Amino acid sequence: MARLTARMSAAAIGVTLMLVAVAVTAAEILQIQVDGDTREVRVFPGAEADRRASPLVLVFHGLGDSASNFSRVVALHKDWPEATVAYPDGRPRPERRRMRGWQGFPDNDENRDLPFVDRLLEILPQRYQVDPARVYVTGFSNGGHMTFNLLRDRPCRFAAFAPIGALYEAIPETGTPRPVLYLFGRQEPREYTEAWQDTVVALAKLNRATGEKRQWSPGLTEFVPGSSGEVTVYGLYNAGHVWPSRGNEIVADFLQRFVLDASCSGTG
Repeated sequence: MARLTARMSAAAIGVTLMLVAVAVTAAEILQIQVDGDTREVRVFPGAEADRRASPLVLVFHGLGDSASNFSRVVALHKDWPEATVAYPDGRPRPERRRMRGWQGFPDNDENRDLPFVDRLLEILPQRYQVDPARVYVTGFSNGGHMTFNLLRDRPCRFAAFAPIGALYEAIPETGTPRPVLYLFGRQEPREYTEAWQDTVVALAKLNRATGEKRQWSPGLTEFVPGSSGEVTVYGLYNAGHVWPSRGNEIVADFLQRFVLDASCSGTG
C-alpha cells in the first residue's frame, strides 16, 4: 500500500508565505511552525475566496509522495475551482525509510499530524474567506489513513470525508457518525479484499446504517442510515493502487452535498 500516487488518464504567527507559479493557477506555500517542526501546505485559493466564504478542502498525499507532486498529478483544485484546496506535506517517517507520510501506521505511535491539522484549520480561514460549514477532507493511500484518523479524532471539524485507496477496519462503532465516501481499487492485491470489505462494514456501523442498500450513482452504493446516522457511500474503481480517473469528479460531487451541522458534538 506504499506505492506512489499516480492519476489514471486523463496572518498568523509562525507562518511564512511564498508564491509559486503552477500552471495557470498560483499556489501559495505556507510554512507553519508546529511543535518545533516547520510544516508546509500548498494552497490553491478558490476563485472567489478573496471576497466570499468558499469551501475548503484538505487533500493528503500518499506515502513517499509530496504535496507538490500530488497537487500537480491529482489537481483537485482544477476540477473544483470554487473551493480553496490545500495540499499539506507529510513528515519524513523514520519507520518508513524516511518517506513522507502521515500518522496511521501500527508501528508509529506519534500523532504529530493532528496538531498540524488543527493549526491549518486556524490559519487558513485567516488568509482566505472560508465557510466553516463547508470544510472537507480527502486523501489517498496513507493520506486516506490520515483522513480516517480525522474521521475518528476530529469528526466535527469537517462536513464530510473521502478516504481513497486505504484500509481502516478499526473504526470504533461508538464514534460520531459523519458523511463518508470510500473508494478502493478493484485491481488492488486480493489479499486486501477482506480488509476492504471490513472497512466498509465498519463505516456502516459507525454511521448507524439500517442494513438496507441502494444505488447512490452508477458504480456507487449507499448504506441507508438510520435516524441518528449519516450517509456511507462506497465503491470499487477499475484500477489498482492509484487515484481513480474520475476521482475528482466523484469526490467533489459527494463532498459539496454536505454542510456541517452546528450541533455536531464529537471530539474535536
